[in-house]
Amino acid sequence: MVSTSEIPVSKLLRQGIGISDVQEGRKSKDEYRKQKDLEEEQKLGIAPATVDVVTGRDINPHIPEFIAKHPWYVPADGPTLQHQRPHEERQIKWSSIEDWYKRGTTNEVVTKFRKGACENCGALTHKKKDCLERPRKVGARWTKQDIASDEYVQPNLILGWDAKRDRWNGYDPQTYKKVIEEHERLEYTRKLIREEKMREGLSKEETEAANTHNATEETADEDMYADDADMAGVTVDMDSRTRITVRNLRIREDTAKYLYNLDPNGPYYDPKSRSMRENPFAVSKMQININDFV
Repeated sequence: MVSTSEIPVSKLLRQGIGISDVQEGRKSKDEYRKQKDLEEEQKLGIAPATVDVVTGRDINPHIPEFIAKHPWYVPADGPTLQHQRPHEERQIKWSSIEDWYKRGTTNEVVTKFRKGACENCGALTHKKKDCLERPRKVGARWTKQDIASDEYVQPNLILGWDAKRDRWNGYDPQTYKKVIEEHERLEYTRKLIREEKMREGLSKEETEAANTHNATEETADEDMYADDADMAGVTVDMDSRTRITVRNLRIREDTAKYLYNLDPNGPYYDPKSRSMRENPFAVSKMQININDFV
């Protein structure tokens, strides 16, 4: 149905709706004065406000006349602001966030001819006159064989400025569950492989310990390595069970080499190699360990 606002002026004039039929006639001075007094009383709240004949709500008396008065080419049964409202038929209906294009296929093969399908190929999304397949000698309606799958009819989405530039538009968060399940399977497989390697390593150690005659010496060596692991400059790799010794580290409680002799002209201490080539106790002639300064 075409609204009154969309009807051209020429058609309204042909229907007999003219300026004289819509616009009010000329008012006398008394009528004009009464109208102005009524408007002032409505603004002060003394007189009741004018009621909209369409919505039934009061019209704000402070609205100017050129806004409240409807134009002559939009007929109305009384005072109303409907001509200032947006036309629903002209509004753009944007697609919602749930609407998106179809993705993927079902790969379902139809074995029976369905009522209303194409007589040529058997698809349900078009008719015989719109079929793009090669015309068959005997259509699928009679052969009931080689029925074509339905085409995807994509919806016509009307996207706004933000929707067109939304990087997550159309993303289904349920699909991320497959990624999580795949990582869980990989983690479970790694765990099984790790446990199997640990069992193989333990079994090898047990066989070696049974065939070795010096089991007590190995125990003593392990205790010695455990004691050495607490010393400064020694680290133990628990995975490979090897000791890594760093010889140029000192115990934190010991005095640093460069603090033995505070003389500015004393022996030179190389901070890069952490070595002092000269004797810092040459003047005092103290007994020192030479290996500490190498």
